[in-house]
This record gives sequence, C-alpha cells and structure tokens, in this order.
Amino acid sequence: MIEELKKTFKAFNKQFKKWPDYSRDDNFKRFVELEFPNKRLEDWKFLDFHSIFSKKFKKLKIDLDNKNKFHFNEYIKNFDHNKIIFLNGVFNKSNFENENKQKIICNSVKGFDEHMRTTIDDKSENSLNFLNNAFYLDGVHLTIEKEYKLEKPIVIYNVFNSMDKSNFFNQKIKVRTGENTKVDIFMYTINLGSEPIFLNVYNDFLVSKNSFIKIYNFNELKGNDFFYNFNDVDVMNSAIFENFTMSCSSHLFKHEIKCNLKEKYASGFINGAFLNKNQQNNEIKTRIEHGDENTKSFQKIKSVLDENSKAVFQGKIYVDSKAQHTDGYQLSKSIILDKESEFDSKPELEIYADDVKCSHGSTSGHLDEDSIFYLMSRGLSRNEAKKLLIQGFLVDAIETITNKEIKEYLLEKLKNKINEFK
Repeated sequence: MIEELKKTFKAFNKQFKKWPDYSRDDNFKRFVELEFPNKRLEDWKFLDFHSIFSKKFKKLKIDLDNKNKFHFNEYIKNFDHNKIIFLNGVFNKSNFENENKQKIICNSVKGFDEHMRTTIDDKSENSLNFLNNAFYLDGVHLTIEKEYKLEKPIVIYNVFNSMDKSNFFNQKIKVRTGENTKVDIFMYTINLGSEPIFLNVYNDFLVSKNSFIKIYNFNELKGNDFFYNFNDVDVMNSAIFENFTMSCSSHLFKHEIKCNLKEKYASGFINGAFLNKNQQNNEIKTRIEHGDENTKSFQKIKSVLDENSKAVFQGKIYVDSKAQHTDGYQLSKSIILDKESEFDSKPELEIYADDVKCSHGSTSGHLDEDSIFYLMSRGLSRNEAKKLLIQGFLVDAIETITNKEIKEYLLEKLKNKINEFK
C-alpha cells in the first residue's frame, strides 16, 4: 500500500504549489516513516487501523482532474439552516440567506493556502494528520465577526459519490469566531455511491472570549467506508465549546478531539452516541487540557453493540498546575447485545493542581432481563422491548443537545436506526 501511495503522491504533488516554509513533501515523508497507525501505538491499541484498513483497501485513488461532478439537493427539511456544500471533497457552494452576510466570511481554500496551514509537531506519531497535510485538496475557512449570533445553524454537507474514480479524500475545516458570538454547526457526511471511501478530515476551531460554538457530527456512510475526523480546539476566556457525535454507519469511524481550555472560565462539553452492528468499529478519543483556573469539562459517551462490532472510548483530562478550581467529569457506558461484540474504555486523569474536582467512570453490560420481562408483561414483544430499552439508553446522551431542532432530528434518525436491529 505504501509503495502504491508513493506513486499517487508523486502525481498529485505535481499539480500543487508548496507552502512557503512547509511542504507537502515534508509531510508525506513523515507519514512514510510512521506508516498507517497500528495497535503498537498507545492511541490505537484498541482499534488497529492498519490491520482493518488493509483488508478493505488495496489502493488509494484520487481523481486529479475532479471531473466526477454530480448534483445534490437532498437538503435537510426538518429545520431552516444555512448551507456549506462539498461534493467529492471539493467546495461547491454556500448559502447564508438567513444571516447578515457582512458578519460571515466563508472562503473555499484550495491547495496550500497559508490560512489553512496545519503545523504538526515533528515528534507527533499521528500519521493520519501528516497524511492529511500531504494530500489536502480543498477546505473552508469560516469566520464569524465579533458580536454576531447566527439566527440559524450551519449545515456542512460533505457529500460523496466517487463512482470508482476516487476513494481517498482529505479536507480541512477551519472556524474562527470573534468575541461574543454564537454559532451551531451540523456536520453531515454522506456517501451516495456504492464504492467504499476513506475520508481524512482535520478540523480547527477557535472559540474566542464569551463565544459559544456547538458542533454536531452525524454521518450516513456505507458499511465499508473509513472516516477519521480530527478536531483541534482552542477555547478562550468564558467561552464554551460543545460537541455531539452520533455514528450508526461506516466500517470504521474515529472521532478525535483535542480541546484546550486555555483561559479562565472556559468550558468544553463532549457527548456522543454509537449504535454499531455488522462488525462496525467506532471510537471517540478525547484529550481535554485545563490550562487555567475555573475551567470546566463534561463528557458522556454511550454505545450499543451487536453483531461482532466494537466501540472504544479513550478520554484524558489533563489539569495544569495553575488550573485551580477545575471541574472535570467523564462517563462512558455500553450495552453489548451479543458475545462477539467488544467495548474498550480507557479513562485517564493527569492532575497537577490541588484544588480540583475531577472524576471518571466506565461501565458495560447487557440489557436487563427483568426490564425486558416487565415490558413484555405490558404487551410488547421481546424484540420491541429490546428496542425500547436501547432507545432509552442512547437518548440519555442525545438529551445533552441544547439545540431543540437538531435534537429532534437526531432522535428521529436514531429511532430509524434502532428499528433496523433484529
């Protein structure tokens, strides 16, 4: 695979200029040194990317001419929203008719524009970030001017229909807010085609003083798709970052968040729900760094597993020595429906301050037979009782969503996915 990828990179790199001081070549060389992640790495010990990936992909292909155009207009009708649309990894258009357009700057940024540069520490072992830098093709740079609160959420439609011309996509999404702003962003990833894809995305968020960013991730990918979604977040004084992720599709999905609570009274809230079956592999990995005093974090991850599927939660809370009065909490829970499925949890606390309140917990188990029996005694079939209990378990995570319209939309999606369970 690496040798084939070298040939692909050589052809790809000819078409794009280098950054002034940070080239694609440097990033690709670093990727080749590290190769695809494997279970020898601590961050991938539960989800062996290399082993799983090599069984599904023999070659990574990129449509250098990007001639595979298609039309998409199947927008969400449940609530009014602004739109940013990508087709096969390339920016297509945006629409902010609900807003004051002078307060929003949305630019497609192709190639190695300096505004989109992602500088990675050479000591980093995250090869997929280097791979993203090497093959990054298109992205969006979104700026919300200070003192502006958006009327409607933004839905970023990331739509694919590769038709065998491409199966490898790398993007960057960069969001900057001015002080005292508010924005809800719904990231909706869809594969309309039958060909499996590998999507590698790097998101970069700056939440300025007194601002509030809510990010919601939902994907409707296919059973053989791979999606690695990395998020680098800086949260400033009295600002709030809220992230919710729901995944019920794709063969492998890893959602990684590095959230830096850099200044006083900054807060980070990370919640998620997984519904896995048919050998699906999902993981949320978080690192929340409390860098100043009176910062707060809360994490709640829930998963339901069936048919030899797997879910992983790796969550670390780091508290700096000057981050007194920190409040950090994380909880992961899983229900396992069969003997072959697996849930792995690795909660961590690294604390260097002495006046803090931090805790973590993790549980896994099966559906309660007494609860099933009770519901069956009220007229439900065993299958109906199981689905109702699964729904109640996962809804607890969805209830953390503060946007009512998005919450109702995801609840409907969840119910539909639960109904597909046997």
